[in-house]
Amino acid sequence: MKAGTLYVNGTEPNPGNNSVALNIKDVFLKSTENLAWLSSGDLVLLKPALNSPHPYPSTTHPLAIHVISKILQDKGAKVVVGDQSGIRSVLHHPEGVLRGNSKDNYIQAGMGTVDDDFINFEGEGWDEGFFHHVSRETSSWKDGFYITRWIQKADHIISLPRLSTHSQAGVTLGFKNMVGCLREDSRLEFHANGPYNLFIKADAHGSSLKSIDDHTCAFFEKIVEISDAVRDKLRLTLFVATKAQTTFGPDSQSLELGKLKIGRANVTDLKPGLVFASVDQVAAESFAIALIQHLRKFLPALPRLYERLILFSNSNMSKVDNIPVKDHPYIKHSINIGLGEIANDIHYKYVPDTIKNVLEEILDSD
Repeated sequence: MKAGTLYVNGTEPNPGNNSVALNIKDVFLKSTENLAWLSSGDLVLLKPALNSPHPYPSTTHPLAIHVISKILQDKGAKVVVGDQSGIRSVLHHPEGVLRGNSKDNYIQAGMGTVDDDFINFEGEGWDEGFFHHVSRETSSWKDGFYITRWIQKADHIISLPRLSTHSQAGVTLGFKNMVGCLREDSRLEFHANGPYNLFIKADAHGSSLKSIDDHTCAFFEKIVEISDAVRDKLRLTLFVATKAQTTFGPDSQSLELGKLKIGRANVTDLKPGLVFASVDQVAAESFAIALIQHLRKFLPALPRLYERLILFSNSNMSKVDNIPVKDHPYIKHSINIGLGEIANDIHYKYVPDTIKNVLEEILDSD
């Protein structure tokens, strides 16, 4: 399948689970050419977006995991789901896990049950569970980064992000989804280049971890370069977007102070909902950014004002609305290091022409 190819299905109006499940299956099989790369007995790692215990759309749609797991298992694959939640929910340092458990978050978010084969990366050990990755394509990381050994163990990896804005990064999509594979010290390293790092430091309080800004301003580049460690095994990036968080994120609110919740995310219902996927990370990311830009044009006045008041100091939010997709730092850098191409060969099914036209116009805009 050539770079830039993307498959997009629209779901029925007010879709029930059956419609969504059928479209996940259809898009999954088409975009993987009926699992041409899979052999019986292969180990497949599903990487959801599990930053918190908050349910979809703050985290991955549960059906993405259930439908794809069953298809793979029916083909004879061994399937594991793995992630490490964000530092607010799970704090891990060289002496062990100080708080939280990613599997508990997986269950609370509604993704699965205690009986599922879920791997919480933080539970694998600080040294035993992570390996060092560095290459000529990870130059933004001075000394490389540490990433879960499940990248080495798996034969294939499938990324299952959600569609959401992000209070620090602007958007949290496929590239940002790979942050959950990092060891906690590497997470702190890239966050030190981003906005609101004081909150990250506060979340790490009580641990031995340090957050030191290297003044490279390479926040976006470091996020993209994580995918260099998975490029040889990443088979697909698939989004289920029946809903999207269109302000704040990644969690359902940006900050909790006791019962006070600040920065509650605005949730948009997509009509129709979309399921889209590509073997090309950049194609999936570019389409997701275009979709977020389109949805944010219809933000109600109050959520838009609330976001501007809370995030006034974060220039990354302007990149969501005002920068052409091809110029977004995620897209520019990922193309520069050879991770793929902007979506240019899009196969639609059950998607109205009005939506096709507006999204392709956004993708093509200068």
